[in-house]
Amino acid sequence: MENWRTTLLGWLHITTDQLSWVEQLAYAAIILLVVVLVDRISKIILNKVLSKVVRASKAKWDDVLLDQKVLDKLVAIIPAILLVLFLPFIFMNSEAIYTLAQRLCWIYLVGVVLAFIVSALSALTHILEDSDTFRNKPVKGAIQMIQVVFILLGIIIMISIMLDKSPTYLLTGIGASAAILMLVFQDLILGLVAGIQLSANKMMQVGDWVEVKDKGIDGTVIEITLTTVKVRNWNYTVSTIQPQALVNGSFVNWSNMFRSGGRRVARVVNIDVRSVRFMTSEELEVWRENKLLSSFIADNQERMAKAIESGDTVTADALRITNLTLYRNFVQSYVQSMPTCNKDFLSMVRLMEPTAHGIPMQLYFFTNDTAWVVYEGIQSSVFEYIIAIAPEFGIRFFQLPTGGDLQSQDNAIKQ
Repeated sequence: MENWRTTLLGWLHITTDQLSWVEQLAYAAIILLVVVLVDRISKIILNKVLSKVVRASKAKWDDVLLDQKVLDKLVAIIPAILLVLFLPFIFMNSEAIYTLAQRLCWIYLVGVVLAFIVSALSALTHILEDSDTFRNKPVKGAIQMIQVVFILLGIIIMISIMLDKSPTYLLTGIGASAAILMLVFQDLILGLVAGIQLSANKMMQVGDWVEVKDKGIDGTVIEITLTTVKVRNWNYTVSTIQPQALVNGSFVNWSNMFRSGGRRVARVVNIDVRSVRFMTSEELEVWRENKLLSSFIADNQERMAKAIESGDTVTADALRITNLTLYRNFVQSYVQSMPTCNKDFLSMVRLMEPTAHGIPMQLYFFTNDTAWVVYEGIQSSVFEYIIAIAPEFGIRFFQLPTGGDLQSQDNAIKQ
């Protein structure tokens, strides 16, 4: 290997074994100058020629390589190789300096190659995240782990070059220090394992809406790395949390709701107990013309007539319709008839256990549009309607007295 270098130096009329210190330093300076010139020329070609070709192409991946400075770091390998090939041999007549120069040049070359690999992996992250296949996958965390492995290997190789030891010698020493390394890289290891669990079990992906109640986090996942998960909250603040905290704790992932095509409405209105009464025959006849209640009233009256005919007065009396019964069935039919209600999901209107605030009546159904603004508009219009029509059934909603209520009561007492 050294013969061709000696021949080349001889062709340049450089005899290394007869060089003085001043001449060695001068030739070293010349080689460094040549390396710098090669580096500058390579970058000029890259910036003036290759960059225009990349920008003109329709492909996106080459733009990423250019933006992430991958090509710059690739070009930097050429000067590093030139240093390894020529600089140490200027000092061949001094074994100690020759060995030191050779090792430093090799360390520099390994560092430049390592920088290129890390940069290329970062560019790969951007390329994969923009693709449809990997867009919602935790690509960044996996590639970061690969980067860490390459960096560790690069450091080991650099140390082995400096100490003139085989990398296996250092790896053996590292194996003996595994406990210390586990402690140092604890967050990375736990983050990797947690990231794999999140991905393998499809617990979380970039773009999911997640809610971590005990941490006050509620928003969209924008990044998953080895050590952190970034969530953009609905107030546009960004929260970070460790992946292992998500795996070991609990969180709500709302993404399946969007994929299902239905978003749940489960709200309660409180009925004033004192407004509940039986409906008269005249009132039932009025509501019998309503399409939402006609079948219910007809079926109820038919069952009551059969009970009376059979002499079952208890059943007949139990079938008497209250205004709350009629109102509840009206709301149920109204919700199920809405075009914005998803008919593939459960829908019901139920009465819950009475409280000091009256009888809770819960509307439980799913909208067929999961977009937040549309969803809120649908449920708001539903409750606006059922609240406005409640007085026609003689139903009153419970509401704590306000200042105006107390003032009216006080005026009534004074009169």
